[in-house]
Amino acid sequence: MVQRDELKGQCPPHIWYPPHTCPANSPFVEWGKGAINSSETFPKPEHESVGPSERDIAVADIWPLLPATIGAGATILLLLMANHKQWNNERDDEDFEGFPEPQDTPVGSAVVVIYSIIATAGVSYYVFRVLTSTDGHMLTTFIPVASAISLLLIYFAAAYDLEYHMVPGSFSGKRFGNDIVSELFTFVYFSVTTFATASMGDFSPISDASRILVTLEVLFFIYIFTMGIVFFADP
Repeated sequence: MVQRDELKGQCPPHIWYPPHTCPANSPFVEWGKGAINSSETFPKPEHESVGPSERDIAVADIWPLLPATIGAGATILLLLMANHKQWNNERDDEDFEGFPEPQDTPVGSAVVVIYSIIATAGVSYYVFRVLTSTDGHMLTTFIPVASAISLLLIYFAAAYDLEYHMVPGSFSGKRFGNDIVSELFTFVYFSVTTFATASMGDFSPISDASRILVTLEVLFFIYIFTMGIVFFADP
């Protein structure tokens, strides 16, 4: 009898073994020892809400990249529009010899240099935030950091090309290109080799503004190199 009383309110052993308390709506429930009172309320398990991590916030917070993005896009668009206008004039006039050489514009060069400093500072700050919020996980930092660096390299290529058109003789070298598109490819090559400090010497900055731009890009490489050492050396 004692064993039978203890099994009241529990499912038969041939269904669940060892015997468990039946659900409240089960026909096997008998009010007794071990029965479930359907009127009782059970507290819901508290699940800790997991929000975005610090790394996710740093990666998604892309406002420091806006100066480089806007600058590169606007410069490339301006150069392409100028190239399209020149191509139309050459097509309409067979005797067209091209636009006259642009005059030296120190104000324009100063604007390019100042804006380049702002763009470089923004990308540097973004890289710093991403590297300092990932707890040493390399895979979670590679894509955002590589994307930010590539963006700045493209910006510098566009800035070099713009300086090349604003200031005659700002760069020395051969085979810059016959149009804006080929020039952009040339200056992308120059930007990448400058950043990697592996310049072959086929192109060189001559004007003060172009030298400042090259120096700024090399300083950015030193910053990235130093941050990489600190990031990987930190256990």
